[in-house]
Amino acid sequence: MTQALRTVVVVPTYEEAENIAEMLPALLNSPIAPDVLVVDDSSPDGTGGIVLEIAERYDEGRVRLLTRAGKEGLGAAYRAGFARALEIAPFGADQYDLVVQMDADGSHPISALPAMLAAVQGGADLVLGARYVPGGALDDAWPWYRKALSKGANVYARTLLRAPVADLTGGFKMWTVPLLASLPLSRLTATGYAFQIQTTLAALERGATVAEVPIRFAERTRGASKMSSAIIGEAMTSVLKMRRNGSTGAR
Repeated sequence: MTQALRTVVVVPTYEEAENIAEMLPALLNSPIAPDVLVVDDSSPDGTGGIVLEIAERYDEGRVRLLTRAGKEGLGAAYRAGFARALEIAPFGADQYDLVVQMDADGSHPISALPAMLAAVQGGADLVLGARYVPGGALDDAWPWYRKALSKGANVYARTLLRAPVADLTGGFKMWTVPLLASLPLSRLTATGYAFQIQTTLAALERGATVAEVPIRFAERTRGASKMSSAIIGEAMTSVLKMRRNGSTGAR
C-alpha cells in the first residue's frame, strides 16, 4: 500500500456532547487526516447537533452524521457505521482504504493512529490498539478492581477462544477495507462489548494478519461510562457460544 491511504473513523455516540466537540477537531487535524462518521443513537444531550455544527467548518464529506432512532447497543451502532462507511465510496478508485473504530470518550489515544497506520503499511490487515502488550497500559486513575475486571475478562476470552492476540477485548481498531468488507456483519450480532471480541475473532478465522500497537487506555474525564453488569454478562455468555460455534455463534 502507498502512504496515501484514505481513512474514515467510525465513532459511536450516546450522550457524548461533552466529549465530541473536543474529539472531532483533534481527529480531523491528526497526522493521518481521516474523515469521520459519527453514529449517534439520537442522544438527548444534543451530541448530533454538535457534530453537524462542526461539520460545517470543514470540507464537505470530512464529517458525516448517521442518526439512529434510539439506543440499540454498541454492536448495532458499529454494524450500521461499518455498512455506511463501506457505502460512502464504493469499491473502485475513490474507495476508503481503511476504517478505524474508536470511542468518543477520549480513552483511545488519537496519537496512536500513525503507529497503527505504519503497521498496516507493514502488512497488517487489522491493527489493534492494545493495552496488554509491552508499552501498553491502563490509566493509573482506574481502581484496582476495574483493572482486575478488565484484565480478567481479556484472559477469559483469549483462553477460551485460543486467540493469538494479547488484547482480544479492546475496541480501538484499524481495519483494511477488504478485510472489513469480508466479515459477515449481519451475523455478528453481539450487542455490547462482546462485539469487539466477535469481530476480531472473525478476522482471525479469515486468516487475517493482526498486529497490535501499544496504547495507554485513559479514563474518561467527562460523561458517564456505558459499561453495566448486563453488558459484562452478555460478553461472558457470548464467549462460551463462540468457543463452541465460532464468531457467528454468539447470537
